[in-house]
Amino acid sequence: MSPNTFSVGFIQSELRTSLPYFGVASIVLAAGISSLVFSVLRSRDRLPLWLRILSILYAARLFGENSLMRTAIHESDRQLALVTFCLTLLIPIPFALFILELLGRGWKKLILLWLWAEIGLAVLAIPAILFTGQWQIWNEINGIVIIGGTLLILLNVTVIRQSSSSLERNLTWPLIIFAIVVILTNRGYRPAGLDIEPFGFVILLAALAAAAFRHAVARERKLVEVENELTTARRIQTAIIPNSPPNVPGLDIASRYQPMTAVAGDFFDFLQTTETELTILVADVSGHGVASALIASMLKVCFAAQREHAQDPAKVLAGLNNMLRGSLGGQYVTAACAAIDLSLGTITYAGAGHPPSLLLRTHKRDVLPLAENGLLLGPFPQATYSNISVPFDRGDKLLLYTDGILEATGPTGEEFGLTNLEQLLLDTQNSSPTEFIEKLFRRIFTPSQQDDLTVVLTQL
Repeated sequence: MSPNTFSVGFIQSELRTSLPYFGVASIVLAAGISSLVFSVLRSRDRLPLWLRILSILYAARLFGENSLMRTAIHESDRQLALVTFCLTLLIPIPFALFILELLGRGWKKLILLWLWAEIGLAVLAIPAILFTGQWQIWNEINGIVIIGGTLLILLNVTVIRQSSSSLERNLTWPLIIFAIVVILTNRGYRPAGLDIEPFGFVILLAALAAAAFRHAVARERKLVEVENELTTARRIQTAIIPNSPPNVPGLDIASRYQPMTAVAGDFFDFLQTTETELTILVADVSGHGVASALIASMLKVCFAAQREHAQDPAKVLAGLNNMLRGSLGGQYVTAACAAIDLSLGTITYAGAGHPPSLLLRTHKRDVLPLAENGLLLGPFPQATYSNISVPFDRGDKLLLYTDGILEATGPTGEEFGLTNLEQLLLDTQNSSPTEFIEKLFRRIFTPSQQDDLTVVLTQL
């Protein structure tokens, strides 16, 4: 029949039978687009992604089956039937992925097995249908797999998962309705000649959308709580880092602490026992994040407890190791400790698995690495440490830092390294400690910082 010779009765009949399904397809497509927007806004949750794909595929299938669309695009019934059945085989895959994301693998990983069954069926059936043009046997197999998967989900949310949340249990009745509708449709039940499956799917889709929304909101709420806790942890950790150096007559001290994440494992602190004696500790806890930050907070208390022998860095490190052992949960700490005695003009230094601190000797125009090092703090209960003493003359500078400084890549992409750090000290020997740190961070700055950065520079 030519498009120009449609009778009024034919058009009315088509509108009565096809328009409701066209409306359902439009609703499902709108749900898919809405889910697309939601998945962009809540990109950390994959449920809206699977819901979007499911909705768009199902809407495309409904449009393909709709006689109004077939008439509008002038495609043959058989061609559209092939395409729409291929879509029918693809639709259960995002449905299974949605359920897998929401419920997990289920009892004995049956939901995961169902997902692979759907994928395997689509991989085998679609090429066979496109090559042979026959889909009847695949339609029967697909109906069995879909009904089996739906019943499996019902089994998980009603019987096996006794601790199911209300979010999951709310899927029970929509799944029951959808399963009944699918069974009746596959048995050829069509009241008044109407296909009832799309209406059952709309009910299920509404339940899935509600579940995805509540799941995303609950997850976002948890993430906000974690972020608030991290903010509090950052505030607490910032409080344990000295805001300003101690006032020691004759010493110019500058420092900078730049964590890689909200909380970090770097730490530094000062112990001033007299007007002429100052002990500096710079430490680096292995790893990053909350666990490292907690250990760094422990260092604050442990270091303060070493006041009695603050002028003996080896004893300070041994005391820290004794207090930290058994409390680090497999992590470790590297540290550098320097005791400055202005009355004697000396620096006494000890290290624990830490990069060597650097002494710029102005009168000799060279840089002396202080490489006295013992074992890491924490893993070795019987570790011992030893001191070295070096002169500290007028104009000299002592630089303590963490390994993030050496490993920083900077704008060039190459590690900064110890040689460049020594050379920068030499090149800026006439600069103040604050000016040196500013120049250093300009050299090593990169938006993608890979480690925590800490420096303490002291000039006599």
